[in-house]
Amino acid sequence: MGIKRVWFTWVLLTVISVGGLCVFPASVISGPPIISEGTQLPGFKMDMTLGPEMRQYLGLEAGPAFTLNQIQAKLVVIEIFSALCKECHKNAPGVNKLYHIISNDSELNPHVKMLGIAVGNDTKLADAYSKTYKVKFPVVADPEEKINMQLGNVATPSIIVADNKGTVLYFHEGIMEDMDQILDVLRAFYAQ
Repeated sequence: MGIKRVWFTWVLLTVISVGGLCVFPASVISGPPIISEGTQLPGFKMDMTLGPEMRQYLGLEAGPAFTLNQIQAKLVVIEIFSALCKECHKNAPGVNKLYHIISNDSELNPHVKMLGIAVGNDTKLADAYSKTYKVKFPVVADPEEKINMQLGNVATPSIIVADNKGTVLYFHEGIMEDMDQILDVLRAFYAQ
């Protein structure tokens, strides 16, 4: 074997043994993420596996699939997570707290909806995560990571806040230490 091939094999094995099931930020894997504040979200479709209560929350009609711009809200908070991600498990209580704050805020509740995208998870695993962490907002599975690929392979967990035109107003990769940052973005949108 040539030196380059030995070196590549060594690097690959090191990454696998050290990284294991770690989720790397998109910038480590593929350069800078395509999602940032001010950019437009790609027009991806999500399979309609949501029950009637969750469809009603998002203002959606029944059908095989839906897009973000079909959600009846001025703003959508999107949580990108994986049920297999330890950091996502740590982030879940804070995201649930954010949902409850929005739900109980008379100014935000009618205009802001939350949606979870379970990267690399089938519906069964996404539902198990939702039950474990008592997630009250809709979660869609992304088992083949098609949605996440269109987003530029963002790390899990990530939070995206977008308006109803798909413009990203806020983007954060990693655990949210301070959910007030997101609330400030949501409230600033209405102050304009």
